[in-house]
Amino acid sequence: MAYRQSLGNGSGLSVFLSKLSIAGMVIAVAFLLASLSVMNGFEREMRLRILDLVPHVTIRSYLSETANKTLPIELGDYPTVRRSYRFTEKNALFSAGIDARVGKLITADGAVMQSLEAYLTPKLEQLGPGEVVLGRNLAESLDVTVGQSLVALVSEESGHRRFAPETLRLAAIMESGTEIDRGFALATSESPVGNDMGRHTSWAITITDPLAAPSLGRTLRTRLGPQFWVSDWTQTLGNLYQAIQLSRQIVGLMLVALLVVAIFNIVTSLVLVMSDRRPSSAMLRAMGASPSDILTIFTAQGTIIGAGGAVLGAVLGACLTFAIPWLVSLIEAVSGQPLLDTSVYPLAYVPIDLRWSDFLTVSTAAFVLSLLASAVPAISAARASISTSLRELR
Repeated sequence: MAYRQSLGNGSGLSVFLSKLSIAGMVIAVAFLLASLSVMNGFEREMRLRILDLVPHVTIRSYLSETANKTLPIELGDYPTVRRSYRFTEKNALFSAGIDARVGKLITADGAVMQSLEAYLTPKLEQLGPGEVVLGRNLAESLDVTVGQSLVALVSEESGHRRFAPETLRLAAIMESGTEIDRGFALATSESPVGNDMGRHTSWAITITDPLAAPSLGRTLRTRLGPQFWVSDWTQTLGNLYQAIQLSRQIVGLMLVALLVVAIFNIVTSLVLVMSDRRPSSAMLRAMGASPSDILTIFTAQGTIIGAGGAVLGAVLGACLTFAIPWLVSLIEAVSGQPLLDTSVYPLAYVPIDLRWSDFLTVSTAAFVLSLLASAVPAISAARASISTSLRELR
């Protein structure tokens, strides 16, 4: 009887309201799950891609080269350290033909290639002297391809500041799909642009858990002393990570409100169904049905609405999540413009991270809330007076 009132083939008010309630819950659950998948994707890319390309902890020193060589002994005491390498970082002006762009030139030893190898085209294990790696956006703005030469104008911090131009060959292009591609340039420490590696050396440290970087930074700062300046990624990218977390919470709150509205729609629908079916319920009571039977019918109807909305919403949410990359590509193809520009957003694409635990949690919560919501009108229908309800048949 509850199924007939909810999903029957009739055109009565009860069937219409039940299907409308299911549709509202399906939309709310689907959009909530799809949005969570996108926000999970941004968080995952932040941790696995962006934080894989930048040092988690940086140690800077202007001591002698001999003093800096003692750092690996210090870092070897920490099992959480995955890798470390020496580097210097300078502002440089790159030119090729009539094009010129400013970028951040990093000169480092060979260990840095371990973290970049997956993003390089073509794949490289080591850079040779006189070779450079550029980010994709920087290489495109200079209109250079692999194998071509460009000039790097680097400031030399000697007794008097002067600029030394160096000709470098583009050995590979790094494409990470992040804002790092806009100004990234890497050369080996054996390159002419890395000749002051000993005087202004810094150390980049990558650890197993990026979120533990502040704790490791404090420990190293205490152990190394004031002659070293220790910083971590939260001081440069912390605001971005917090913004992603805040955006996820705001979007989640808005969509949870949409789900609450859908649950409230179930309550109002069942109240209207109860009013529409009150004479029929009274006739059943007069024929011997107990109040618990009437309660069971309306509770079962709420259960059907909740289960249908939760299951169909989860299926639609999964389909929508998998369709998001295709929809983004379609929008970009029609508009001719990228949907996400790395000058504004940290990524040049919309990542998705479909977590089945989120699907299970949201679907179960939607079903339980709809079941609880159906209890109020169901109890009211069970307590309705038989005589009063039968008078409505006149």
